[in-house]
Amino acid sequence: MRFLAVFLVLAAATQARAAGIDRDSLLSEAPAVPDKGTVRVTGGATGTSSDQGVNNTQGQANITGTIAWTPIQNLSGDVGMYWQVGANGPSARVRYQVLNQTSHGLDLSGGVRFKTVGFGPNNGEVEFLVAAGRRFGRFELVANGVFGVETGGGGGKDVEGKAFAGYRFSDDVRAGIDSRLQAEVGDEETPVVPGPGVLAGVQTGRDYDLTAGPAISWIVAHDIGKALKNLQIQALVGVAQPKKTDLTSAVGVLSASVDF
Repeated sequence: MRFLAVFLVLAAATQARAAGIDRDSLLSEAPAVPDKGTVRVTGGATGTSSDQGVNNTQGQANITGTIAWTPIQNLSGDVGMYWQVGANGPSARVRYQVLNQTSHGLDLSGGVRFKTVGFGPNNGEVEFLVAAGRRFGRFELVANGVFGVETGGGGGKDVEGKAFAGYRFSDDVRAGIDSRLQAEVGDEETPVVPGPGVLAGVQTGRDYDLTAGPAISWIVAHDIGKALKNLQIQALVGVAQPKKTDLTSAVGVLSASVDF
């Protein structure tokens, strides 16, 4: 009986560690989707010390929010406000989970997102996403690959890589390094050259956008009342190199999410 009890405890622990990585971090996207029927509401705020952004925006401070729903197993969609240093706007995303770690050894999902503000702030964008992740005991790795195409006749294209590497101190607390790098690979608009400001009508600054830094997430409460399941808080403090500028600035991101 004692052996059986120990076996059941170990089996439960293994199952918990193999559970899908279904929560987006602050920069990277989860390779698994929440359980069927889950509604997740997320709100956050981002601020940076930059005194110049896209189109000479003075300072950066934004509030964001999304509502996600998993109507059937493995399929999730969300709508909300997308933010990246320099500009923001509404977005909509659909993801489908193809593989899970319990059965296949890897969490893997694909998705599509539409944003009204793309890499170039004057055009929208359609993004195609592949997200993969795996837990190795208490260690957790997530990688995203994104390809974006501008809408509205802009003709621009960009690729994006996101990654999270972290350690789980418990089922509720994890910490690690989160990062996002986006680079332009095709642009039919004004060429970009290094240098401050705008020279002779030529847009200056870098052709990529980078944000990275240490991040922590904490599920502070479970089963809050009859309707609410989990309350999670996430925070990141790092550096940002905004697109179309030559600046490097400090950035902070804070978000909270609750499941219904």
